[in-house]
Amino acid sequence: MKRCLLFLATTMVAAVAGWAQTSFSEPTTLYVMHSSGNHLEKGTDNGGWIEASTKSNPQKMTLIPDGTGYYSIQVDGQKAFLSQSRQWNTVFVADSSLAEAKFLIEPGMSQYVKLRCKSNNKYLGTDSNDGHQKVFSDKDGSDMKHLWYFGSKVNATPPVDTLTYMVNPQVVRQHFDGWGVSLCWWAGQCGKWSDEKITEIVKWLVSPTGLNYTHFRYNIGGGDDPENSHCDLHHMGRGKGLRAEMEGFKDFSGDEYHWDRDAAQRKIMLKIKELRPDAVFEAFSNSCPYYMTYSGCCSGNVDGGKDNLKPEYYEEFAHYLVDVCKHYKDEYGIEFKTLEPFNESVTNFWYANGPQEGCHFDYASQIKFIRVLEPILKASGLSTVISASDETNIGLSVEGFKQYKNAGVLSKVGQWNTHTYSGNNADRSRLAFLAHQSDMPLWMSETGSGGNGIGGNLSMAQRLLDDMRYIQPEAWIDWQYMEEANDQWCTIRGSFADQTYAKVKNYYVRQQCSRFIKHGYDIITSPCPKTLAAVNAARDTLVLVVLNEGTKAIHNIDLSLFPDLPALTSIKAYRTSASENLTSTKSGVTLNGSEMKVIMPAQSIMTFIIPTQCAVAEPDSLLRDGCEYLIIPRHETSRAVSATGSRVTIQDIDYGDAQRWMLSDLGNGTYGLQNALGLRLTAHRNLSSSTLTATKSEADEQDFYIEVVDYPYYKILAKKGHSHAFDLNNESTALGTAVSVWQYQDGNAAPIHRQWMLFPLNSSQKTDAIHELPMSQERMMQSAEKRIYDLSGRRMGNRGGLNKGLYIINGRKVVIP
Repeated sequence: MKRCLLFLATTMVAAVAGWAQTSFSEPTTLYVMHSSGNHLEKGTDNGGWIEASTKSNPQKMTLIPDGTGYYSIQVDGQKAFLSQSRQWNTVFVADSSLAEAKFLIEPGMSQYVKLRCKSNNKYLGTDSNDGHQKVFSDKDGSDMKHLWYFGSKVNATPPVDTLTYMVNPQVVRQHFDGWGVSLCWWAGQCGKWSDEKITEIVKWLVSPTGLNYTHFRYNIGGGDDPENSHCDLHHMGRGKGLRAEMEGFKDFSGDEYHWDRDAAQRKIMLKIKELRPDAVFEAFSNSCPYYMTYSGCCSGNVDGGKDNLKPEYYEEFAHYLVDVCKHYKDEYGIEFKTLEPFNESVTNFWYANGPQEGCHFDYASQIKFIRVLEPILKASGLSTVISASDETNIGLSVEGFKQYKNAGVLSKVGQWNTHTYSGNNADRSRLAFLAHQSDMPLWMSETGSGGNGIGGNLSMAQRLLDDMRYIQPEAWIDWQYMEEANDQWCTIRGSFADQTYAKVKNYYVRQQCSRFIKHGYDIITSPCPKTLAAVNAARDTLVLVVLNEGTKAIHNIDLSLFPDLPALTSIKAYRTSASENLTSTKSGVTLNGSEMKVIMPAQSIMTFIIPTQCAVAEPDSLLRDGCEYLIIPRHETSRAVSATGSRVTIQDIDYGDAQRWMLSDLGNGTYGLQNALGLRLTAHRNLSSSTLTATKSEADEQDFYIEVVDYPYYKILAKKGHSHAFDLNNESTALGTAVSVWQYQDGNAAPIHRQWMLFPLNSSQKTDAIHELPMSQERMMQSAEKRIYDLSGRRMGNRGGLNKGLYIINGRKVVIP
């Protein structure tokens, strides 16, 4: 790279200090600005709102420190303090001493801060970037809508966000099978349309130049009581609409199958199979037929927290599901890859007379039913396997996985499915680890989000990136393809009755990923959470997706680990913004050697298709003597282990000398770790404490055993044969969290806070070109015996860890054979 990263980081911090200030020694009056550019106000309902700068009489806030690190947020000139209200709301109160009215100011991304409530440890944020939006107190701090800054003027805009990072093809995160969508409920409506229109919307869905979706979930309807003996007629019309009414294939126990039913959904599925022969199908159930239930209604029990399938019908329901799968194989040649009998089953969402089909199953009931279903499915002769358990959020999915494992039924399940309507990245990482530990295929099988405009679409895109980064799914599945009432939960919008339809902005936002990252691609590593990177099977194409939810942003992207980069003219780039729809453009893009600079317009997403060559490192070969690494926590890839003195912490990745850890092979699988400041990691273990420090002196316990636990993640043990590993206390990823050593526990504990990615900063590929290693710092020249520099004087690493090739050492060409 042509600019010094250390200089860049220092300049950027200096420029934004006022905007992202995290401490005030005395009461300070200013505007509390949302990342959208709107400002915090007390609404007429006494709640917290964000309002546009054009609103008359904008309100300033006074930040009042309490001496313990927390602040009260007071309306200037009023005895009104912002406070958490109930589970997720905000309200202004008169008592500033309440824990609900205390907030910690934490660093966010570059110029932004996060405001964390003392009472619930959650963050302030909104559900939309538009003006006049409620402020909530239950956010996880992972979204742009959870970020704030401070300004002396109400129309102040933050300085341009600058993100600098490198993309590493050596570290593969997962092999990807493809993108998809559920057929429930849109297919049951669109399947009634004319053949011409059905063909067009399915082409938009499956074409390689469309959404390029290949994975589809067919909903096996349970069917409600045709006599409505225990429920109201069309009760689902009060919630999700009449589209949610599903036809069952039987009306009573002992009835014959009515295979003519559900013709519309079937017609869409058959058209998908025709136009996309490589399509993968899953069958799933929201509820058993009404006559098998306690309530007599397929939308749930009278008590939504209780099971609705009667145990005496377990076997009959299992046969019902398997018979539907077998019918589609025998009659239409569609063999479902998986069969999922549950949907968000441990929640209390599903109740009699409710808005859609749904059926509660306690974990214990799920396990019992799996034991009944598995032998019946196996005896059918189908290759279909069971998938489970499609819980609504990632935390419930993690708990379900543990329950299945403890009960010994995981071997009866062939795939794990999760929804991601809520959850944090720690749980995402935990689920991935548990699944990989059990060699269980993993799908993100359903998600969606509300919001407004392109801001809502890009917020959903960030969830997609988080899912791909931390869950590492083999497939990622949307919930709805078409909607009537909104443009957020869908990619096309129209009228089912009028057979009208059009692509919405979400279609193009989703295409930025799904059209270009294809079946069979490998997801590789970029630490920046605003990116998704992949390479094709031939290893001759890099696809890089870059997201910007906020105002104008600059991305400095180091591609030096990709040899033979083409000229910018050979790179394809596409962008979607408020005014663009997958537009081919390189506006704001420059390529200087291996550094690509991208100036991103506000609220935009870009995709780059870059012809190049790259190699993948095997787990054993990734650890190389003399190579420099970032040590990145599994559940927060934007931070890395850092030390400028004796204290070892995690900090935002800046690729500086404090974070560049060189491996020294000490033999027998052990390594020394020393950063570019000459500080050596040293473990200290005793009965009362276990710490990790950095020192320039040689000492005991500087030999670390590095063992892969779930590639590309490692545990770093304080000594071979010992159980203490690098640790983040309480799974914290807060800026400045100390890294210590603590006992590593396998099994259901899923110790993701003791798992680390070693991100190599040196290429593993051999080349005759002159080497210039990435992200190096300008430094004083040292002796060639210890350090190697490029021609501009930037340190390149330890000589012993470099591959064959031509180098510049102390200004002279040197060939390392």
